[in-house]
Amino acid sequence: MVFESPFSALVVIDEIPENLEDILARKFQFGVEVIQLARYRNSHGEDVYHFEPFLADLAAEDSLPSGEEPSGLVASSAEYDTVVVPARSDGFKDVFLGEDRWYAVRLHGSMRPQIKHIAASQVAPVSAITHIAPVRSIEQWKDTGKWVINFTEPAREIEPIPMAKVGRVKSFQSLRYTTKAQLDRARTLDDIWSSE
Repeated sequence: MVFESPFSALVVIDEIPENLEDILARKFQFGVEVIQLARYRNSHGEDVYHFEPFLADLAAEDSLPSGEEPSGLVASSAEYDTVVVPARSDGFKDVFLGEDRWYAVRLHGSMRPQIKHIAASQVAPVSAITHIAPVRSIEQWKDTGKWVINFTEPAREIEPIPMAKVGRVKSFQSLRYTTKAQLDRARTLDDIWSSE
């Protein structure tokens, strides 16, 4: 695939073996996305296909609700250079701050080469993005399809970026992509993910 980001590959497969992501990560130095295409046939011999669209969760971040104008802060997925991870207190202190890394992260294969920064969004009671670090490397985490993100230097505390009191963006349970420039300008989560 060649689009507005670094070269990557797309694998379309009917059944995903348990070790597929592991094999792809070891064999290729570029991003590889996997889409599972499932076929269902009814009693009349008619086929229906089911799949999750390519980068569907990123497309949802890029789109605005009907009739709403962009805020000027919305980036396209080709511009994303930062991943924001939700962090519970213990893991945040012990790993994000204590080990200068974050592990067991599931990243899109095509997004990995773009990631230059990682930010931590501490869960309740903090409920805000509070720290950011430059990324030194992203390596496979053990024998899984997940990754460890190693920092170049210890995470730096930033002015907290909380949820807006009456905002649309609520706390999130899985990682989100953005740009460092958006984080630098943001005062609330709505400033970063205003498309939701």
